[in-house]
Amino acid sequence: MHYIYYPALILLLFFGTHFCKKGEWNEEVLSFGHTKAFLGFCAVVIMMHHISQRTCAPWLSPVRIHHGLDLFVFVGYLCVAAFFFCSGYGLYTASHTKEDFFDRYLTRRIMPILTPTLVMWLVFFVIERVKKMEVPGPLWINTYDYIWYIPAILYMYGFFWISFRLIKKEKLSFAVLTFGTLLHFVLCLLFSPGTWWYNSPFVFLIGAVCAKRKDAFLASLKKWYPLKLILSVIITLAGFVFANYYGFVIGVLGWKYTDVGHFWGELIGQLISAAAFVFCMILIGMKIRIGNRALKFLGSFTLEFYLVHPLFVQLFGFAFMYDHVKPLYHIQNQFLYVLVVFVLSLPLAYGLHKLVTLMWKRPRK
Repeated sequence: MHYIYYPALILLLFFGTHFCKKGEWNEEVLSFGHTKAFLGFCAVVIMMHHISQRTCAPWLSPVRIHHGLDLFVFVGYLCVAAFFFCSGYGLYTASHTKEDFFDRYLTRRIMPILTPTLVMWLVFFVIERVKKMEVPGPLWINTYDYIWYIPAILYMYGFFWISFRLIKKEKLSFAVLTFGTLLHFVLCLLFSPGTWWYNSPFVFLIGAVCAKRKDAFLASLKKWYPLKLILSVIITLAGFVFANYYGFVIGVLGWKYTDVGHFWGELIGQLISAAAFVFCMILIGMKIRIGNRALKFLGSFTLEFYLVHPLFVQLFGFAFMYDHVKPLYHIQNQFLYVLVVFVLSLPLAYGLHKLVTLMWKRPRK
């Protein structure tokens, strides 16, 4: 039954789709509505990604592995790259079209991210105290270890404010934003627990650059369009396979395996595929305009959905956070597992979104 989710996701993405004719383009490919619809889809795929990591990831104990959702195990960073791109693109566009964009930047941009994050962190914290769990390392990370995206996006938001609020010359602004992006990469490379902390935030910078050169950027993609689409698909797939199936690839190529080579091969493959995936999705979106009520609804509270669903992934997985901690109830049937996580996450995430909107996004009088 769990295989039904593959065609269901395809239906979710393409229901109500408009296919552009030859010579016709979807000029709204980077519009707010179109990108939010796609991010709504990405949020659901990230949920499937997290569920697959609790059911069929290769690093799990063999007795825990139940195949079926294997295609989702490694795709999370690609969808997150789409979020970073749209954030960079959206912030630059809004900052150059809205005169009061930087007014109340903290309450309009930062607090709507921090508030739901703090709520979900407290939920995990309380559950872990009730279960008398010992959480190793920094509590702010390991209490809720899905939290890495939040400091990353807040860091990029912060450097964007420094770059375009405090600095008036745009070339210098982009130079500072580039420096901030590289600094984040280096710091995470040295101190973070894994590549997922830094294999996609750099796409935020790409989004801002594309926003600055939107007309020229889209015009360039229309030239030799079929070739660019094919190349983007090939590069995305090649980088993805090289990164996530490194051992198999070097075995086929006859290369010698080393841990250092594996690390850098995985990282470089992820960086390449993350950037290529975003361009691939834009190119496809230039000919296929997606959008339906379900995607519009999901796209309206993607952050809250991202923050809420891990709670139910853990409560109904084989263990809560750590292998030795019992969950609330282990749902072994993958079809039901996915269904329960989605059905419970949806209203809680939407309610949390409404609360955040009420607190921080009320219209100005």
